[in-house]
Amino acid sequence: MLDIIRQLPSAYRGDRWVRDLLGCIAVLDEKQRESALETVEQLFPDTMTWILETEERIAGLEGNAALTLEERRTALQARWRAAGKCDVELIQRVCDSWKNGEISVGFAAGVIVLTFVGAYGVPEAAALAALQDAIEHTIPCHLATEYLYRYLLVREVGAMTVAELEERPIHDFAF
Repeated sequence: MLDIIRQLPSAYRGDRWVRDLLGCIAVLDEKQRESALETVEQLFPDTMTWILETEERIAGLEGNAALTLEERRTALQARWRAAGKCDVELIQRVCDSWKNGEISVGFAAGVIVLTFVGAYGVPEAAALAALQDAIEHTIPCHLATEYLYRYLLVREVGAMTVAELEERPIHDFAF
């Protein structure tokens, strides 16, 4: 049971109802426990399905229906991680919620600078919009944000085969 509690979002770890529920599941027979654990999976961000809509409503993320299930889960995780004192580390945790979201967060001259440093470049348009929304809900309103994008460099393109170039989406290239 302690392993399950450690995997839960921090908001649920100390919740008496959640702890009592997991305690009840621990005393069930194997078949009953499997059935109950299917419901408990809804408490984990990576396995949420039917409870996701409720969690989004509670977090103020209504209107994410156009996003994929994974993007919706990511936006929810980012919203959860955004709680606390706002500093560079908090913003970095929010950015780390995004799959392939290798983003470096810095602060220079009163501006929060988010640099996409990963090999995958920037997230897709819908995921990028969700990331920007999460950042806007995290940072103080008086601070500006700046997004720096990394595109393929000429030397990287020159080293690619035609097949590799055909696999790359057009937004990876800077025009």
